[in-house]
Amino acid sequence: MNLFCTNGLINKNLAVHIDVTNEKSWNGNTEFSVISLNQWTNTISSNINLLDWGLTAFDNGRTNEMWSGINFTPDDTLLTLYRIGYNEINNPTPEEFSGISITTNFGEIQDMGDGGGLYFNLNGGYLQGFFKLDGYNYELLPPRYGKGITIETMLYLYEESQGIFYMMGVRAEDKYNPYYSGEFISGDTNSGINTSEDNYLESFEAIEQNKKAIILPEEGKEIIYQEVAQINNLKNNAIAFEITSEKRIKYKYIDENGLLVQNTSESEITNTGFTLISITFTPNNDLLTEKELKCEPQRLGTLIFYVNGRLFWKIKNFPEFYFREIINDKEKQIGVPYSISWGGGSFGLKHSWHYDEQTYNIYYGQTTEYINSNFVIDDDEEYPSDDLILTADNTTFIDDEGLPITVMRIEFTGSTEKHDYLIDFDVPVTTLSNRDYVINASIYNNGFFNNLGENKITIYVYPEEDDGEIFIIDEIIHEGQLNDWIDISTTFRLPENVGKKEVIIGIKIESTVPYNTNAPIFIKYLTYTGADILVQDERKQDLFIEQNFDNSFIGGIQKLRIYDNAFNSTEVLHNAIIESNGNSLFQVNKGGRIIYR
Repeated sequence: MNLFCTNGLINKNLAVHIDVTNEKSWNGNTEFSVISLNQWTNTISSNINLLDWGLTAFDNGRTNEMWSGINFTPDDTLLTLYRIGYNEINNPTPEEFSGISITTNFGEIQDMGDGGGLYFNLNGGYLQGFFKLDGYNYELLPPRYGKGITIETMLYLYEESQGIFYMMGVRAEDKYNPYYSGEFISGDTNSGINTSEDNYLESFEAIEQNKKAIILPEEGKEIIYQEVAQINNLKNNAIAFEITSEKRIKYKYIDENGLLVQNTSESEITNTGFTLISITFTPNNDLLTEKELKCEPQRLGTLIFYVNGRLFWKIKNFPEFYFREIINDKEKQIGVPYSISWGGGSFGLKHSWHYDEQTYNIYYGQTTEYINSNFVIDDDEEYPSDDLILTADNTTFIDDEGLPITVMRIEFTGSTEKHDYLIDFDVPVTTLSNRDYVINASIYNNGFFNNLGENKITIYVYPEEDDGEIFIIDEIIHEGQLNDWIDISTTFRLPENVGKKEVIIGIKIESTVPYNTNAPIFIKYLTYTGADILVQDERKQDLFIEQNFDNSFIGGIQKLRIYDNAFNSTEVLHNAIIESNGNSLFQVNKGGRIIYR
């Protein structure tokens, strides 16, 4: 490269250029998100509807709706980093039906400015984003660098500055391996919450093996499924760079055996204020073709750290770092591998959440006041109706210990010959798509029906919005049996991938003849069950990433540049001098003129 003609920063092979002093890279948004000023030469982006986005984006604060999606277009070609956060959850109780309350918290970031321009001052907060989606047409950076890589970041150092300032690779273990019982049920058949690709929330690796006994040669193979060891997704798949409390530079990565490898420089950074850290990895041999990049074994090379354009630390025979997907369906790992953290590392699955089942009590022994406040009788044209009387009854039934049971009493007044009634629970129930809901009731018929007719009691459900849909999966009805508690149920689900919707639940009473008076129907309980609360899986706490990379930089970040080739020392110094020319608080000892060659 002829640097003699280059008056600015080197732009050849420049894949990411983030500069918070430039309003096009950071426009003062309160979320502190930043966007690259340029794109990688071979960027790929297309129209993508990531319906399962919230399954993983919820865990680092990118969304506060785990059931949400996101869209990308061919114009989304610039790497964007976002302020990391975590969600606090307040689940509804079994007596509440309004859904989950969520609060998103963020680590502390402040925008600072002086003679050297704006920078972000970090105290627990940092930025994170992803540069590739496995299985989708989306790649803003290569996962492997044929001619090496250069990472430059302008930091602002204080006396107390320390922590990880840059991390690349996988941000966490696989959240859905092992599966959480509230999301996935295994028996004779598989059921549970499914993704938009119709996969369940669990992780198994498909392994082809020889059958133990075969008849025909073409039948000699079979596919088995086994759980994936968490560490297998991390091996050679994460690297981080940090500054220690002694102002030394440190690297750490997970090696091919799943072990943490780390080393610290002997030299210390002596200056404070704006400081340019340049990191280059030069492989011992280049890979020039796509096949080589995918198939060639890991290379060795030279890792060099420069501080303010000058050689600081050189490590020979350093293993090449490049990145890969995790072993799971593509929609359950969105944004987890191929991740970049700037100003921090990653907290792994510390703030991850899973769905779990809960049973909600629409009616379970409440008072007449509760019944009159929450249930309405809808007989179509005559809404509301006084043909039925609803009360709480605590004198008719007792439990096994001889104590009274409070039940809902439904009695016909005989004022009309209406044969069909809907008793609505008049509080909309919040439900989520891609899972089954089961409504249960226990009914006692004390002679309410005239046995000359065809009689039945069913649980019904319909969307609160007129244009919505509900799919009934299974139904057990009451056929008018006398003097016995009969359990009935309805299993339903929303249309796939619609997210959150509200529905109305109730009881439908039907007959072909008029009802009897003074012979009530009783309801012991009316409940529904669904996997729609959020809980944390204790098995996924304090795992490898959280233990070793949950670390934020204390200090300032201002600029980040990534090149898909390795700079030589002259190129590193050139960019440092260009930075020095534009920042009176950042000066480089040029040590004589640069020799261009």
